[in-house]
Amino acid sequence: MKNLWIVPGAPLSNGQGWVIWCSRKGEKNFSPPEVRVNSRGSSVSCTTHWELLPKVPGLKRRMGLLTVTLTMPAPPEGERFCLTLSANNESQDFTWSTLPYGVSEKGVTFLFASCFWQNNDRDGYYRAGLKDLQALANPQFKMLLGDQVYLDWPNDWDLGDNAIELFSKRYRQYWGDAFYREALQSCPNFITCDDHEYWNDYPEKQVHLPQTWDANNRKKYGHWADTLYHQFQACLNPNQTRWYDFTIEPVSFFVADTRSERERCRDKGTSHFMSEDQWVALEVWQANLQGPGVLVLGQPLFQKDGNFLDHSLSNFPKDYARLWRVLERSLAGTNQDGLPHDIVILSGDIHTGRYAEAHGPFPDAPYGVPEFIASPAAMINPGNDKPEVPPEKITIHPNAQGAKSVWRIDPQANIEIMTIKNNVGLVKIFPGNQVGGVPRVRFELELWSLPAQVIELDWDEDAPSQGTGGPLKLLFNKELLLR
Repeated sequence: MKNLWIVPGAPLSNGQGWVIWCSRKGEKNFSPPEVRVNSRGSSVSCTTHWELLPKVPGLKRRMGLLTVTLTMPAPPEGERFCLTLSANNESQDFTWSTLPYGVSEKGVTFLFASCFWQNNDRDGYYRAGLKDLQALANPQFKMLLGDQVYLDWPNDWDLGDNAIELFSKRYRQYWGDAFYREALQSCPNFITCDDHEYWNDYPEKQVHLPQTWDANNRKKYGHWADTLYHQFQACLNPNQTRWYDFTIEPVSFFVADTRSERERCRDKGTSHFMSEDQWVALEVWQANLQGPGVLVLGQPLFQKDGNFLDHSLSNFPKDYARLWRVLERSLAGTNQDGLPHDIVILSGDIHTGRYAEAHGPFPDAPYGVPEFIASPAAMINPGNDKPEVPPEKITIHPNAQGAKSVWRIDPQANIEIMTIKNNVGLVKIFPGNQVGGVPRVRFELELWSLPAQVIELDWDEDAPSQGTGGPLKLLFNKELLLR
């Protein structure tokens, strides 16, 4: 709809429905759209709840959350419904799945992506690629793992706009593009952030951004970036939270936020990339695993130390070791059920599509710790000229036993794909066979290349006609049997 922007958020647990983000121009209150839900041509009963988000002076838009709850929840494997939203003599149809709450023979399928640089996607390949993947695989949801918007590039921070004007203009540039909204609308979304929802290497100062040189300015700009991140993105997550978990039995997901709570990196290594509240939630999640875990990070786990240009998780040694201890405890069976559980890492950020495994002191874990990265959805220009290689060795001290662990990533044996092509990850989950009497869950990992054409444009130039995409290319696929 032209006058009402609509984006689906996280589907409700237990197949109950959806949260839908709605936005209208201006600062006045507005009413929600009417909703009709159909399945197989028949009307489906539902209830709705409307929450108008607080007004943000200078944003020039209002946002609201429409929660649509089915009177009769969908079955455990999920079900696809047709939703029609109508307002002001306009209407738009969507086909969305409910969230499965059990892994059945029909499988669970989802997409994940990160790093969308809109200025190099004026031809619309991201939108076209997601539509093709939707038709090919029928994903029930997707996970957006950060840098859904670049607030800091192109750099016009010195042109006189204050923080809210600058950031609002950039969000309107992205979300105001009907083709980007169509990409977001392809299926419901789980969201986390990374630095470009703020600025490169947030909350550090950046040489090319004068407004970050002063601590007071960093606080002011960080506050308004954070406010808009909530208004446009984080509000769509379960309970409007930055970090959260959900379960599709027996698989459990934890979506972390390693950016918005991050402290400035100090030389003594005492800074944190997550709050204590989030750490406690993550450790409780791990202790309660009763099957494989999926840990979603805005930055990769397997990454060399960064520097003043861009810090990595490993630049925070105490938190980094604590994160590895979570993984080690799970592989050691330090869970409530007393059984070892594998955790696969999904991430983005580094403008490299990559699958790698770290192998350490757990020989009964055939995949060690697997990490699958999908980045970028659309490469920033200028961007990488080669993929980012993980470290060959990661040393953790103290480990889960208070000693030292060494994890190795053999470039010849444990790295199976590295690419800088625009890409999107696809994950399929099915029941697996038992191995040694222990039930397994089968994960099928696929990395898809999106066709792309770099178009050299100044930010304010008119875009060419949107393309219809091109043939997708499967770059990588791998099957994991996880405990």
